Amino acid sequence: MADSIYTSLDTAEVKSIHYRITALSAVGVFLDGFDISIIGVALTIITALPSFSFASTPLGKGLMAASTTIGMLVGAIVFGYITDRRGRKFMYLWDMIIFVVFTAAIALAYDYWSLLIFRIILGLAIGADYSISTTIISEFSPKQSRGKLLAVNVSAWWVGSAIAFIFGYLLLPLGVNSWRWMFAIGIIPAVAVLILRRSVPESPRWLANAGRAEEAESILKEITGADSHVENTTAGKVAFSTLFEKRFIRSTLFVGLFWFAYDVAFYGIGLFTPTILAIFGLSHSNAILGSAVFASVAVIGSFLCIATVDSWGRKAVTILGFAGMSVSLLVLSIVAIEVPKEAFTSAGLALLIASMYILFQLTQTWGPGGTDFIFPQELFPTSIRATGQGWGTSVSRIGAILGLVGFPQIVAYAGLGYGLLFFFAFAVVGLLATIFLGTETKGRTLEEITGE
Repeated sequence: MADSIYTSLDTAEVKSIHYRITALSAVGVFLDGFDISIIGVALTIITALPSFSFASTPLGKGLMAASTTIGMLVGAIVFGYITDRRGRKFMYLWDMIIFVVFTAAIALAYDYWSLLIFRIILGLAIGADYSISTTIISEFSPKQSRGKLLAVNVSAWWVGSAIAFIFGYLLLPLGVNSWRWMFAIGIIPAVAVLILRRSVPESPRWLANAGRAEEAESILKEITGADSHVENTTAGKVAFSTLFEKRFIRSTLFVGLFWFAYDVAFYGIGLFTPTILAIFGLSHSNAILGSAVFASVAVIGSFLCIATVDSWGRKAVTILGFAGMSVSLLVLSIVAIEVPKEAFTSAGLALLIASMYILFQLTQTWGPGGTDFIFPQELFPTSIRATGQGWGTSVSRIGAILGLVGFPQIVAYAGLGYGLLFFFAFAVVGLLATIFLGTETKGRTLEEITGE
């Protein structure tokens, strides 16, 4: 394959097509963030309903919170592999179809088990979108703006999460069925995204790797405005085992470990924020409102990631993020263990708790909450790029499930402080993994990084 395909893509100016692809991918991620976060609000309602009574138990609450995550564990790796074999656009559309259908099914769920099953299936689509949306952005993006555009994509998750808590708070007056409207409202933007995604072209990198040179040349001209020559090539090997070859094993271990550790801490804190704030003394409605405020701080952190990831580097901001997470979780755990519950409402202690929550949310999205969508895209070659993203997503879902199922159990039997200390330990693991296994990728082409 002639170098011109890589040069023209990597040095192109950011144009409307780059923004369009990023926006349509980001809305999908926005919907993922909204749906995953809204269950935290819905759980505060359905636990009081007779047909959902199992959700009031620690195990039932943990399983429901982890339900889409369970589906993502399978969907990310399976559909990531299919994306590498069949092309980016194929799954780019199908995952959104599944999202629309099963979001509607969730809004109509009639008991605990139907809701659980529908959310697990929805998780298949969410996992697929994690692999596809990031891959299609990275393969179209110029090298100097790639980190920023990928960070914009993942920042949409935090916007969706914040809006989920805001809508959850606003819909509470609708009563016992308000949780159904919380889910149903996501159908409208999902249908719009599905229609608009049809206009997104196939990745020229994938086409070139698959030996479809003429199609790659045509799309390249649309993007760059210049003629580029692409040689016919033998399709690159698409195999999950490639991730564990000697040349990629460090990247595979790093992506899996840092993302796993991050999701143990983030998902437990993120989805159970209303519960945690209630333990710290807030009323039901104020706990949800507080969750919206803290989720909004996470959006600010994601914007800081967008602003710094291409200049400071991926590794630097990830280390910063894990360090902030570690400090905040350690302080919160000490407060919860050592301070009597009745003292939580004192002004000084409330300010300390709020400050540590803000530090956690700000740094986690500035760091690993932004780079988890960047590192896998840059460390793996075209033939297994979506598979590598799927690998990281699937391993991280195991961490998320551990956090979501384990945290309620720890809180029930040992108290909130030890649950937070559990998250602190994994934040430290993520910090060490980044320091010793992480590779800086800023300012380099995808082919320079992977040796294609």
